[in-house]
Amino acid sequence: MPEIAENYGGRVEEIVCEDRISVSPEDLLVTILLYVPTKEAVATMILSKRWLSIWTMLPRLDYRDNNDDEIKKSVCWFLEKSLQLHKAPVLPMLIIELGPQCPSDADVEKCVAKAVDRRVIFLRLGLLWSADPISLPKTLYSCESLKILSLSDKILVDVPSTACLPSLRLLELNSVVYKNENSLVRFLSSCPLLKSLLVKRNKDDNVKKFIVKVPSLLELMYTNLSSHNDVEDTGRCVVIDTPALTEFDFTDHSGDSCSIDNTLCLEQVHIDVYLPSPDLDKFLRSFSAVLFLELGLNDEMILCCRTIKFSRLTMCKILPWDSDWMDSLVPFLKNIPKLKCLIVDYGSTDEPPNASAFWSESDNKDPECLSSSLEKFELIDYTGRKEEKELVAYILTTSRCLKTATISLRPLSDLKLEEKAKMIEELKAIPRVSKTSQLLFKT
Repeated sequence: MPEIAENYGGRVEEIVCEDRISVSPEDLLVTILLYVPTKEAVATMILSKRWLSIWTMLPRLDYRDNNDDEIKKSVCWFLEKSLQLHKAPVLPMLIIELGPQCPSDADVEKCVAKAVDRRVIFLRLGLLWSADPISLPKTLYSCESLKILSLSDKILVDVPSTACLPSLRLLELNSVVYKNENSLVRFLSSCPLLKSLLVKRNKDDNVKKFIVKVPSLLELMYTNLSSHNDVEDTGRCVVIDTPALTEFDFTDHSGDSCSIDNTLCLEQVHIDVYLPSPDLDKFLRSFSAVLFLELGLNDEMILCCRTIKFSRLTMCKILPWDSDWMDSLVPFLKNIPKLKCLIVDYGSTDEPPNASAFWSESDNKDPECLSSSLEKFELIDYTGRKEEKELVAYILTTSRCLKTATISLRPLSDLKLEEKAKMIEELKAIPRVSKTSQLLFKT
């Protein structure tokens, strides 16, 4: 590559600089291109004959539409052409995320089929275009090499009876549409080694009875943010039968009925049920033996938790919603005899619980965990309200084994420095029954 330089004597000479990168082994050049976006990697083909086909051996291709409103052209034109030229016998990773600017006639099915033929291992496909949901090639559901599959938005899950995904470990179904309930059942039953399942539903996904029956499953994250008023069908339900499950994250604002069986292995659970299901009490009792529990509290949830004993629970995180949850705190703590860590997070909602909320003790006997096991207490998004002060005071004056109490104050943008200083001094003045406990602050 020639370069023009001028020396001190005024002479101009052409210096030919050696292109050391281009003479490197092909494997090294491919590795270099992995560090740049796919579109830029393909553009290197114009550099020289040496670079003409280097990008065609890339093991990872990533095509994503830009969300910038000023960029109207979709990458789909580039996607189809570059996949036709790609020569690598194996394509381990393919990512395709197409936005509203993508034309409805883009041949996504052909692209997915090509990835399956190249023994794809990781496939992420998201379609946010304005067209109707599309079906994927049947060969996808029999791909022996596939280990991670993520499907999002305008995709119609239509699974054939011959489906078999023997290597699939992680499956994400994000706001997709199902041809019918049997298609969902066939999909999950075709994955004998599935370990992680992430589901996000919308109200129009064409499934009334959502069944998750996967014997191998270890982790399940289920989210349905449809409000009860948005769902027209009655009798909708979620049925979960996963005997190996250890981690469960369940967020459902739809009011659908929910049941879970075979929970002997469960250790970590997050529950946020904004609208109660008819069998909420039975559902919550399924988690009475977990070690970690995170609860988004509403009124119905609080009433149920007062009557359930969590015999093994050592760590509990509470996310209060607009409810008088403090009135049930002591009865709740009495049902957690081995609790070691209690976290109360007010930052999970835009509006803190009612300023008039109060709490009370049903009798003079403190919960067992406060005298024998509680070592860590944390309150997140502290604002200095009366309810919060009383909570901190109760924990500090009754927790005999307490080692640390951490108070995270609301961000500076919402509170002035002098207000925060005053809050800290008020909390420091509270007596502590545990002489070795530390009171820590985060601002």
